[in-house]
Amino acid sequence: MSLSVCCILFLAGGLGTVCRYLVTMGCTHFFGKGWPLGTMAANVLGCFFFGLVITLACERQVVSDAARTALCVGFLGGFTTFSSLIFDSFSLGQVRPLYLFLNLVLQIGLGFGALMAGLSAGKSL
Repeated sequence: MSLSVCCILFLAGGLGTVCRYLVTMGCTHFFGKGWPLGTMAANVLGCFFFGLVITLACERQVVSDAARTALCVGFLGGFTTFSSLIFDSFSLGQVRPLYLFLNLVLQIGLGFGALMAGLSAGKSL
């Protein structure tokens, strides 16, 4: 891997992280702290855009391999929040054990649905 690719991934990942923070803070501001909606929003949006970019790159061939790597590995790697998902689920489980499983099922289910929607959106463009 070249230094330029590493730099692009570094910058894209940093931008994704900043965007995740803004989404999380926005969700907390508008909906409160009772449920980790910011983590869920970042994960669902990330899954949708991952599906969209992959389809546009691999099937439609309108996104270059370099852009796909920068977006999927860099930006979306920084934007999505698996470690936060696990921690938020654990924290919910400390208060209400059922919420741990509910959060995991919702986020995985919604993430999978968003990925499928992104794949479909990429095909229809």
